[in-house]
Amino acid sequence: MKSARPNFEKKELAISSSPYVYLPVDIPVYTVEITHRDPVDGGLLQRALDRTIQRMPYFSDTLSVEHGAVYYAKNPLPMEAVQLAGIRRVGGIETNYHMVDVTWDGHKTWFSMYHGFCDGQGIYLFMESVLYHYYCMKDGVEYDPCGIRSDSSQMTEAEFFEPFSKQYEVSPDFSMPPREDPVAYHLPELVRNNSGKVLEYGFRLPSEEFMRFVKANGSSPSIMLSMLVDEAIRRQHPDINAPVLANIPISIRRQLGCEETFKNCSSRIQMHISGTPMDALPFDQRAVQLRSMLKQQMNPDILRTINNAIGQMYRARMEQATDFREEVSKPARFTTQSHDTFYLDYIGSMHKTAYADQMTDIRFLCQPAAGNTLHLNVIEHCGEFRVDFLAMYEIPGIIESLEQVLRDHGLTFKSIPMQHFTLPMAAWREEFI
Repeated sequence: MKSARPNFEKKELAISSSPYVYLPVDIPVYTVEITHRDPVDGGLLQRALDRTIQRMPYFSDTLSVEHGAVYYAKNPLPMEAVQLAGIRRVGGIETNYHMVDVTWDGHKTWFSMYHGFCDGQGIYLFMESVLYHYYCMKDGVEYDPCGIRSDSSQMTEAEFFEPFSKQYEVSPDFSMPPREDPVAYHLPELVRNNSGKVLEYGFRLPSEEFMRFVKANGSSPSIMLSMLVDEAIRRQHPDINAPVLANIPISIRRQLGCEETFKNCSSRIQMHISGTPMDALPFDQRAVQLRSMLKQQMNPDILRTINNAIGQMYRARMEQATDFREEVSKPARFTTQSHDTFYLDYIGSMHKTAYADQMTDIRFLCQPAAGNTLHLNVIEHCGEFRVDFLAMYEIPGIIESLEQVLRDHGLTFKSIPMQHFTLPMAAWREEFI
């Protein structure tokens, strides 16, 4: 039996949510897990959450549907940091219809979101603000926020700007390069799996040593890791018959000039790591070439042109929608889009604060796209890169091959024992279907 969802006051159209809100089925939540040196104080965490919401009230919003269109909506219901060893379903009655959530237990906190509400950078903004206020109160120190949004600063309209609400200016002499879906090798270990159980394999690399290796090869962390993974795949599958393709998501806030927004604002770079004439080049020259190709694809004119086309489609769909059930019954390319050969999300690092060493680990928990993709999360924290491989099937062969590749390149690493997790589905739209 459906609960009686409150009638929330609608705000602006959730245009950037379009790829997620109209899917045939809802999607699992996206979660960041933080391990703390000391046990978490639930009372202080709640106060830190309250201070964050006072500073950034848009994170307390929900989503609402009217005539098939989806809107951000004001949600005055309390947001609670609940003691629970795990993750809740965001968007429904369990979280008071909030789209982001905080749970805690023992030495851990979990920050969860619905991806249609914001993207990874958005949940980062929220999480770092909560943690900043928490550690200030816990330690009795007014730490330097180092760029984190704290309640000592004022909210601006740029923080909730809709990236797909306008057309962006492109250089008059710009010509869009030809684009087509690239050929990519599919790992035979991975087949479609709807069980929901995600296996996680990982290792840690010392930051200083790895960055010396990256710079010695004239490249970047995402390119270097892609090349190492490519070597492992080709070692595991010597009869490979197609190019290895890396899918690298990027925030395009800087290219669009909306650096402050919490809303979805990303694109995806696709690059052939091997299976091209560049294979004949030495390792370091390939690294330089691939980095150059990555920078070319991040040309603001290219990304603005793509965003203009996509944004026009998103706006038209929202403005013309008349029935939500009808919209979600339409075919959705988003659910069948290929992310072969692998998807590498280079998350970067948290702000360098004076209390950072009190957080001993950070994990990003998400479900690989369509259940049949090899997904890598890369985060740098307290002197180490943590690289996690997420898959719906066992892939010990690839992991063992990668460890040998790291040894071959003289890189130090520490393996993380295999873990597994299952993420709950978002619950926000149950009462609209």
